[in-house]
Amino acid sequence: MKRTLAAAMTAGAMLGLAGLPAAALAAPAGARPAPALALAPAPAPSATLRVVPRWTYQEGGKLAVIVACSQRADVRVVDSRLLRRPVTLRKGRNLLIKLTNKTQPGKYTITLFCTGKRQQIDSVDTKKVRILKLLGAFWQPDAPSLPKHFKPDVTVSSGPPAPAKAGHGEEKGR
Repeated sequence: MKRTLAAAMTAGAMLGLAGLPAAALAAPAGARPAPALALAPAPAPSATLRVVPRWTYQEGGKLAVIVACSQRADVRVVDSRLLRRPVTLRKGRNLLIKLTNKTQPGKYTITLFCTGKRQQIDSVDTKKVRILKLLGAFWQPDAPSLPKHFKPDVTVSSGPPAPAKAGHGEEKGR
C-alpha cells in the first residue's frame, strides 16, 4: 500500500509540474510562480442603435438614428414600420428619418440588423420611439431637436408600407 501511495503522489507531482510554465520551474523556491496566461474567448458580435429624440411630432418631426456594429465588415440594415422598406447603410452610420403627415401617431420600433458576409444576421438591437399628433388648439411643448453635431449619411422620408406588387398569376387592377 505504501508503494501505491508513493507512486500516486509522484505521478500527481509530475502532472502538476507538467502544467506549469518553464519560468516557474526555474524560479527559486521562495519566489511565486508567474500566473499562466489564459486566452479569453472572442467577444460575441454586438449591435448598437441610438435614436434621438425618443419622441417627436407627426408632421415635420425628425429622428436621428445612429448605428454601429462590432464587426467591421458587417452591413447595417435599419428596419421599421415607419419606413417603406428596410434601409441599408453600407458606408455611413447616420440615418435621418423625416416624418410626413401620412405617418400615424403611436409607438414604433426601430430595429438594427448587422449582417455578415453570407447575409446572415450576426446581431440585433431595437429601440422604441413615440410619434405624437400636433394639436393646433392646445399648447404643446416644442419638438426636441436633433443632436448638435449630427450629420446624416442617408436621409429617408417616412410613409406607409410600399404597395404589394402583382405576381405573374394575378391580374393587375384596371
